[in-house]
Amino acid sequence: MISGMRVLGFSFLLTWFSASGFLSSTPSAARSDLLTLLVFTISLFVAAIFHKVIAKHLACSWISELTIGVLACVGTILPTVLNEDIVIYGLCPLFTGFGLALLSLQWAQLFSELKTSAVITQTIVAQMIMSLLHFANSFMPPLPEACVRGSLLIASAATLIMLLTQTQIKNQRIANNKTSFAQRISLQDKPEAQHCLQWKPFVRFIVAINLWGIAINQIYNIYRYCSPVDFSSLSMPAAVIEVLFLGCLLALVNFKRIKDTNLYTIIASTALLSFLLVPILGFENPIPFYAIFLSYCTLSILTWTLSARMCEAYHIDSVIVYGCSIGSFLGMQIVIARAFSPDMFTTIASLPTQQNILCLIGACMSLIAYHLVLNKKSALWLNNQPNISQQSPKDSTVKPATDPFAHWDQIAHDFGLTPRESEVVLLFARGRSYERIQETLVISRGTVNYHMSNAYRKLGISSRQELLDLIDKSAINTTIESSNQ
Repeated sequence: MISGMRVLGFSFLLTWFSASGFLSSTPSAARSDLLTLLVFTISLFVAAIFHKVIAKHLACSWISELTIGVLACVGTILPTVLNEDIVIYGLCPLFTGFGLALLSLQWAQLFSELKTSAVITQTIVAQMIMSLLHFANSFMPPLPEACVRGSLLIASAATLIMLLTQTQIKNQRIANNKTSFAQRISLQDKPEAQHCLQWKPFVRFIVAINLWGIAINQIYNIYRYCSPVDFSSLSMPAAVIEVLFLGCLLALVNFKRIKDTNLYTIIASTALLSFLLVPILGFENPIPFYAIFLSYCTLSILTWTLSARMCEAYHIDSVIVYGCSIGSFLGMQIVIARAFSPDMFTTIASLPTQQNILCLIGACMSLIAYHLVLNKKSALWLNNQPNISQQSPKDSTVKPATDPFAHWDQIAHDFGLTPRESEVVLLFARGRSYERIQETLVISRGTVNYHMSNAYRKLGISSRQELLDLIDKSAINTTIESSNQ
């Protein structure tokens, strides 16, 4: 039930971006969409900079959520009705852009609480629903299409309200227990270890997202403004092809159970294919455009899922990760591409030779982006924990690893802990108090209690000492297995 609501609400948000700036819009609506994306991008990057302040106030009340949705809806509809006006250049983009940024960050916060496998499945399904909605909207005149698109933002905000309300109810039930979980566990507050953020992989990830965004927007706009093919007639069959392709991806994930690494490679290869088909088949052929359309949707999935993986693997605040990644892919790159269109693209890509060169440049960008975040030497799924100290064969005494927490990820996997449960319990095992965990992860005290209660139940323990004993036992067993090998 909750996962279904999450998928629907997220797909409603994505639909706004899928239809933004298309030829079915009026000129004033197209300008408003561009300014909205500019406000959206600036808001996300500002949120990433001031993430500590934003994260504490991200969960708004249902009144403020509904107000944000309504204002974003009005800001989407009015530009289709009004002509050139201060409302178009000021209020509408401000309301809609800020509302989209806030909704995106709140959906990002929900996704950062899930396992990567769940994020992959739910983003694929949400993208499929978005494609169907976009296909249906393409049959509508500009005003009804804008009304539907705006109403979906209200629906997305309403879904967030229900999801956040259910989370608050669960946390309140935990907090209202007669004997709180904190009172049943002995808290030993040891000196706090430094919580180091892994900035190097994060920077590589953001650079890769921007490279992919530049490459795909470059080819998309050349095709849109330089191809003799009727662009408006291609969007509907492209949406159908997109749904079929995403259905195949979903089947691979659910039935074949391919690894995340293989899925990432399939998605990245789809983007590379779109750059290579243009020089082979030419811009007169619609097939490369369909590949470009697939690249947009698959790179959107890749951006959301890798952002969730970044939060899970390196414990970076979701506002920072999603603010920079979504701000780059859905905001900055699209704004830059449209700001210089169509004059720039018709100038630099007027000849087939120039078009082919730009496509090859896009292919090189795609390969570099793939290497930055998906190459096995720099992959997000690598476990960067300290290595186990090797035991001498002559040493008959089995000692645990230098860092007893080096194999915590394996313990969490064996006992079925969620990423957030694993993170909370690991901080507690390292000696942090509930107050410090709450401050470090920027979550409520009730949420800390909730995750600790679930984790202790899964681990089959009831005290911090039993937790430490379990970790030491796992370290010793792992060392024995290594020495035997």
